[in-house]
Amino acid sequence: MATATARPSTFIQEKRRQQLIDATIAVLAEAGVAGATFVAIAARAGVSRGVINYHFTDRAALLDAVVVHIYSLGRDEVETSVQDAGTPSAAIRAMITGSITFYTRHIREMVALSAIYRSDHVDTVGRDDRDEHAVETAKVTAILRRGQRTREFRRFDVDVMAASLRAVLDTAIGQIAAGADPTRLGREIGNLFDAATRSETA
Repeated sequence: MATATARPSTFIQEKRRQQLIDATIAVLAEAGVAGATFVAIAARAGVSRGVINYHFTDRAALLDAVVVHIYSLGRDEVETSVQDAGTPSAAIRAMITGSITFYTRHIREMVALSAIYRSDHVDTVGRDDRDEHAVETAKVTAILRRGQRTREFRRFDVDVMAASLRAVLDTAIGQIAAGADPTRLGREIGNLFDAATRSETA
């Protein structure tokens, strides 16, 4: 009997946490980090501020949960196509088009994430200090190095190329939010990095 009551409680708590994360994303996308107060988030979620305090010790913990949630969404929606790509160039193309599709589907989440990363508030952590970003960057550089080993890619500084790709995709978020055609955007960015990485002998 005790086990039967524990399961619904855990499920309800997780649903409530997700509700608060979703509300935080909505407020961040509209008002930025400065406007994402517990009062504003509680109002958006339709709960009391005490409910937030019950699930998250402080705003830093809530913002951290938002970042973890968005990265988890991205892994679920993008990684499989990248892993299934047959060549390094196909993997980079899959990462680009998959990212653009993900940004389009989750533009509110991406605007919220960008707001967190642009903020200098003490309860936010910069992207360069996040393990998720380090893991993501390591995967891109591994693909680039594999392409160089197989001579599909020319010789270049893989760290510079990975950072350049990240910067272009960051810019794409703003373009998508402004109404850019995601299909054209994905195609052109894919073509850009295909030309930038392709071996001179290919």
